[in-house]
Amino acid sequence: MLPALEESCHSDVTIEIAPTPAEGAFLLEVQDEAGARCMLLTAGRIVVGTSASVDLVLTDPTVSARHCALTVSDGGVAIEDLGSTNGTYVGSARIREVCAEAGTVISLGRSTLVLARRGTPSESDEPAGEALPGIVGGSLTMRRLADQVRRLARHSLPVLISGESGTGKELIARAVHAEGPRQGRPFVPINVTALPRELVESELFGHERGAFTGAHARREGAFAEAQGGTLFLDEIGDLPLEAQPKLLRALDGYEVRRVGAAGGGQRADVRVVAATHARLEQRVERGEFRRDLYHRLECFVLAVPSLRDRRGDIPALAREVLRQLARDVGPRSIAPAALARLAAHDWPGNVRELRNVLCRAADASAPAGRIEADAVERAIRRDAPALTKCITSKSAHQLLREAAGNLSAAARAAGMPRTSFRKLLHGP
Repeated sequence: MLPALEESCHSDVTIEIAPTPAEGAFLLEVQDEAGARCMLLTAGRIVVGTSASVDLVLTDPTVSARHCALTVSDGGVAIEDLGSTNGTYVGSARIREVCAEAGTVISLGRSTLVLARRGTPSESDEPAGEALPGIVGGSLTMRRLADQVRRLARHSLPVLISGESGTGKELIARAVHAEGPRQGRPFVPINVTALPRELVESELFGHERGAFTGAHARREGAFAEAQGGTLFLDEIGDLPLEAQPKLLRALDGYEVRRVGAAGGGQRADVRVVAATHARLEQRVERGEFRRDLYHRLECFVLAVPSLRDRRGDIPALAREVLRQLARDVGPRSIAPAALARLAAHDWPGNVRELRNVLCRAADASAPAGRIEADAVERAIRRDAPALTKCITSKSAHQLLREAAGNLSAAARAAGMPRTSFRKLLHGP
């Protein structure tokens, strides 16, 4: 975002931004209640609104008939509010007129417009397909990711999913499974970080009875559970070095053998999808990850964008999160200025952080009321910590796995006292 635009959500200002020289036309990524689409902006003026007579018609009852105008020139794109009821926001500032550049997010009611510089045909003009079922976000970035997922889903080769924490890497892994020929077979997720170091091989490959202290019965292991389907290894970068050769052998099509088993094992018909938030090449250089395993995994890489790189998806994500939270905090709507404030935030915690902010804002708002911009601002600053209602027993167990079983660390991540968090783990 543009730092000069970080003004009060309630201000009504005229802002000047020094744009970079234009290098061709702009692309405008549009998301409203009718879905997502792109249009090419060339020199001239277009009017945006809900009237059938404007140049860009939005489907959004919170947008005025003639809401704003965009004018493309050699210096950038001039954005002018046309006296709209709910305002035109760039960043978190309500504007009258501003000159913007590529990367600017314009918030109109519950809709967003994102300016992008037109690049090469392969980068900007290539059509993108539909978004993935069950994954919120119709931005061009997410639809191109969906195209990659559908293309790679046809194969059985390993896939590495990279992305920051909280971006939804497991959702993408499930989509790879659901879009491919293995969709009717098991999807087995394993968080490598949550596995006790001494039990990693047993959890992945199984063990024979008596193979080690506590092995009272034979265990098949995750590879056997995922036979014919997909094994998802989350945070693969934390896999202990001693277990990596055995995983490499399985990926190379050789036999998988249970711990303590005599003789050979069996070939695994399993597709492995791995995910990491870490840069594996750096771990390779430090000797923490085998180079041959890294190269076996990184043949196909799906990069999941951070939330700040797809800000146009934030209104749709916010509505979906509030729908999910309604059972705990009650039904809530959200004001256009509040959505603009959400779109202006950098979201280091990505979608997981967005959920927590909306939970705090909803809890601080009137029952069945509307979340305003000041409630979002307080929630981002954590002035109203009310995470307890947002954390379910299921999400508490997930936080505990992410904290490698450390109860205190998981409780801190949940924003709850340790005793309350422990009780929640035993909830329904």
